[in-house]
Amino acid sequence: MFGKYGESYSEALILAAGEGSRLKTHARQKVLQPIAGIPLLGRILQNLMETGIQKAHIVVGYEGHNVREEIGKAYCGLEINYLTAQNWEKGNLYSFMEANGIFRKEFILCMGDHISDPQLVKSLMKASVEDVLVLATDRISYSYDDTKVLEKNGRILSIGKKLDSWNCIDTGFFLCSPKMFDYGAKATEAGASELADCVRLVATNGYARVVDITGKRWVDVDTIRDIERAKKLVAKHSQKT
Repeated sequence: MFGKYGESYSEALILAAGEGSRLKTHARQKVLQPIAGIPLLGRILQNLMETGIQKAHIVVGYEGHNVREEIGKAYCGLEINYLTAQNWEKGNLYSFMEANGIFRKEFILCMGDHISDPQLVKSLMKASVEDVLVLATDRISYSYDDTKVLEKNGRILSIGKKLDSWNCIDTGFFLCSPKMFDYGAKATEAGASELADCVRLVATNGYARVVDITGKRWVDVDTIRDIERAKKLVAKHSQKT
């Protein structure tokens, strides 16, 4: 897939540093939970490989040694680079900022507990980053804990879990310019700790857009029920391929 000026999107950043407390007592830490026999993080890497991604930077924190041991330095043809978030407990914005300075061009950003059909990421890759970020959004909400987004004419106006007015959902998949780290630095200096705070700052400046992926499958894996939904997603994709 190609973006602005014909450059390919070949790298991805995956935030996988959190504890995942709601699933921690279920066999293993969240990103290593088996989804049809393969770790959740492994499924995410497989899907990225299918979109043409060649290198994945994985930010680890909680029991990061387990992730390194299980996934290794190469996975399903992808080169893997690990980054360690020293302050992952403070929020995922700190995990994101561990990658500051790594990227020289646009990259895919995804959460380590969000699995999707590869077509979702391919839809993102069709967009060019004319601004700072493009967020894949869904018109359907699957959980009370979904991060809500208010957009108008393709521009993000607001984002957060407790919005009173919203019209789509944050899927956790982004196409980002390296400029996003400048906003991340400003957000942390202002006391922010979550990636959504950074996105909100970008949006306030008018540089955050959305791509509607409604109809494409994705799951934010937080509960046992979500694991079952993820298994169904994998099964559907296996039938197509």
